[in-house]
Amino acid sequence: MRIAWVTPMARRSAIGRFSVPVAEALHGRGHRVRIVRCESDPDPAEPIHDTHLPVDLVDRLDPEAFRARTDIAVINVGDNYLFHGGIFRMLEIMPCAGVFHDFYLMNLFNGWAAARGATANDYENAIVETYGPQAREMAGRARTGELPLATIAANLPMTEWVARRCAGALAHAQFYTPRLAAACAGPVDFAHLTMEARDVDPLPPRDRGEVVIATVGVMNPNKCADAVIEAIGDSPLLRERAAYRLIGPISDDERARLQGLADARGYKGLTIFGSVDDETLADQLQDADVICCLRKPVLEGASASAVEALLSGRPTIVADAGFYGEIPDDYALKVPADVPPAALTAQLERLAGDEALRRETGARAQAWAKDHFSLDRYVDRCEALIRETVDAQPILEIGAALGHELAGFGLGPDDPAVARIAGLVETMFPRARL
Repeated sequence: MRIAWVTPMARRSAIGRFSVPVAEALHGRGHRVRIVRCESDPDPAEPIHDTHLPVDLVDRLDPEAFRARTDIAVINVGDNYLFHGGIFRMLEIMPCAGVFHDFYLMNLFNGWAAARGATANDYENAIVETYGPQAREMAGRARTGELPLATIAANLPMTEWVARRCAGALAHAQFYTPRLAAACAGPVDFAHLTMEARDVDPLPPRDRGEVVIATVGVMNPNKCADAVIEAIGDSPLLRERAAYRLIGPISDDERARLQGLADARGYKGLTIFGSVDDETLADQLQDADVICCLRKPVLEGASASAVEALLSGRPTIVADAGFYGEIPDDYALKVPADVPPAALTAQLERLAGDEALRRETGARAQAWAKDHFSLDRYVDRCEALIRETVDAQPILEIGAALGHELAGFGLGPDDPAVARIAGLVETMFPRARL
């Protein structure tokens, strides 16, 4: 097949890092694959991920010529309009299969609305069209910033808003697959996220009294670094022995807030690195004894930083929610979904006091993760979804045409005649569904 793999390619993008080996593996299976960059305003001076595949920019495509040489476009959907704004251009050009990296897409929606100069009515109507008239009040509060993040994630994640535009959809965990299936007319599946392991040695014996705890990634407030600081500060053992390192981009306000929390508890072991290069990140993973990969609420479809933590062979503490809750208990240490500091303290004290436990847990998790998140497994599922999406196009096109005609006769989707016609069409194309 002729596949356009639509992704951000800036080196800052973890989805770009994920995309290159997947696209190249599809190419290695005999498909003709090209990469199309979907950043809304790519900086030509910014380095991109290395690849031997051809790379285009979505805004420079000629739609007619592109459709003539492409069987399907696969759009990588993430909750960052600057990185993913170009997917909407691709959705206008041709049918697309969507790879949904994030469960929560409200920031993507907000960027889309701002870029189009959407009015308050436009904004709220898009949410109501997705979730029904009962969502009108919450839509208004979401627009004005009055709705808490956890409430938006539970009720208006806007996952369905993108999924209904897609001809097929792939999730990275089971917990949000039903949302995709309810909104996407084409085939829907899930595949466990694949991520290349960094060059990090297994956890070695440590001849030191200090235990290094790390949190990696963009330091958004939902990353629960404050709960870790509180958990350490509440424990005399951890205050004395634990060094806590935050490794990843952080705003000045969040840096000041977290440092203030540590200072208020008399905890001196907090180090905030901010953004680091790949080599420094690998060095910090090498030096870590424990990794905290927590979220409240969960916004990702799956977590690249959690997968990397498991692949590094470090014991990893997660919240028992979303993707993280789907990790078997043998391979991650869990705290309740609301991330109570007392539960964190108990898990951290347990690990801090038992080096053998840290090494055994990390080694067991690493072996499982190498198999579970393998590239071959991922590409198997992705390739199957792509084929099913292409096969489904005839029935989807017929279904759309029939739906338009039936609506013209005043027949709604619940009319028995519509169900009978849908069943008849489906027998003509048994591999697809309306």
